[in-house]
Amino acid sequence: MDADINLIERYLNGDLAAIDELVTKYQKQIYAFVYRMTEDIEDAKDLTQKTFIKAFNGIKGFKKKSSFKTWLYQIAINTSINHLRQNKHTKTELEDSLAENRKEVLTEIIEKEDKGLIKKAMKRLPERQKTAVILRVYNELSCIEAAEAMGCSEGAVKSHYHNGVKKLRELLRGDGMA
Repeated sequence: MDADINLIERYLNGDLAAIDELVTKYQKQIYAFVYRMTEDIEDAKDLTQKTFIKAFNGIKGFKKKSSFKTWLYQIAINTSINHLRQNKHTKTELEDSLAENRKEVLTEIIEKEDKGLIKKAMKRLPERQKTAVILRVYNELSCIEAAEAMGCSEGAVKSHYHNGVKKLRELLRGDGMA
């Protein structure tokens, strides 16, 4: 039995310490993801806490079709996007097309470019592209895990990721960072 599923079962059977173990295991990952989405320390702390509260309030609804990790990321994504929309920090433009996964390209860009420019460029990406890039590069989720977390197909994740990398390249080359 998967360790996370075991902890969930323990919690559902009354072992409150199991929750602490799950939070300890995923807190840093979820915080890092939410921070990259919001770029605000206080918002990231609040939204990380909200993510775990929502997860444990809805734990009985976890159907175990995906891993607990991807289910938790899905909650973090929805919580972050809702927060950003409420605070009008996101663009609504979304792009969908098939593309190849090129994680190494973005990794190379990150290693070579100034992090301040990357941060600025990331703000300019449409929300689905930004989410796909963060999940794939920073949180190192596979395309399948990212698809489960984002609630879309693996092909859509690849497309969002590819288009996000392409747009980042353009922005970092100076084709739109004005």
